[in-house]
Amino acid sequence: MIIAISGTPGTGKHTLAKALARKINYKILDLNQILKKGKKEREVTLEEVNKAFKKNKKDNLLVVSHLSHFIKSKDISFVIVLRTDPIILIKRLEKRRYKKEKIYDNAIFEAMNGTYAEALQMKRKVFQVDNTKNINNTVKKAMLIIAGKGKGEKVDFSGKILKVEKCLNKMKLYNKNGNKRDKSA
Repeated sequence: MIIAISGTPGTGKHTLAKALARKINYKILDLNQILKKGKKEREVTLEEVNKAFKKNKKDNLLVVSHLSHFIKSKDISFVIVLRTDPIILIKRLEKRRYKKEKIYDNAIFEAMNGTYAEALQMKRKVFQVDNTKNINNTVKKAMLIIAGKGKGEKVDFSGKILKVEKCLNKMKLYNKNGNKRDKSA
């Protein structure tokens, strides 16, 4: 079985994959590491994502990336999309020293249920799991899904978009005119 683990950056994909790999004796295919060329941030095409998967696929695999839900292969059994309350996500990304613009983009995307919506468009089984609070509970939920006994969760953070905006405004992402600051801010 090959399982894709996806989600907005900061939702806990790699933490979940490491815990699952130990429990079910699967290997981890970290697409981000394969696609990273040097330390400089760059845009990655979906063609590159699919080529990297095709080149490195094998049985008993957890494919981890915020883009893994875009893999166009019938070898993917299902996708687990990790979700996190966008307010908590902001704090996680701040700890990682993400740029304010990236924090804004990722928190709003999470509030808009972006990754889940994209994954559904790929027309395969998709399970949402809320990883806001406790990774141990998240692992248990994922294990049930893998065993065919879990249904995933209904997760919808769209009602928090205004709260996310207020939180981000406190980060001084915007100037006095309400316009987004330039990238050097």
